[in-house]
Amino acid sequence: MVALTDPDLLFPSEAHSRSLARDLYAGIKNLPIVSPHGHTDPRWYALNEPFPDPAQLLIVPDHYIFRMLFSQGVRLEDLGVASLDGAPVETDGRTIWRRFAEHYYLFRATPTRLWFDHVLAHLFGIEEPLDAATADRHYDTIATVLQWENFRPRALFERFNIEVIATTEGALDDLKWHKMIRDSG
Repeated sequence: MVALTDPDLLFPSEAHSRSLARDLYAGIKNLPIVSPHGHTDPRWYALNEPFPDPAQLLIVPDHYIFRMLFSQGVRLEDLGVASLDGAPVETDGRTIWRRFAEHYYLFRATPTRLWFDHVLAHLFGIEEPLDAATADRHYDTIATVLQWENFRPRALFERFNIEVIATTEGALDDLKWHKMIRDSG
């Protein structure tokens, strides 16, 4: 994963274009983020509690991840994804994480893999590739970090200089979490 620390990772390989990309990026990199596609639960910001575990944060709510795995024969229930009929689903975060790690090779050369490797390296300081053999070490590292105050939802919101972020909820969901966020200042 050394390449993930390369500051030119997503820039063009041609020198002149890469130079232009670097200049453009330098001019905007410190601007606030406006994210219309945040995939975040408004409850996170309303309650500002530690995230429960790595799987509940990074696997279960991510439709890019669970759809890929489902397309390759992994049952959604085995990934902790709630079913419409209320049937039991896996709830053990470590089990879900291990299942994901066993199938991580499926994400090779996808935007999801690029994003996930970036998160592991830049947010959690994990340089070792994710696979079945490293799954528990990665899980333990992330689980520990998620308990730190500076990894709570509002602290991350501030650290990433987010100005606006979309939340993900159903059309009929109660907006009480939004009201709590607004009322909290």
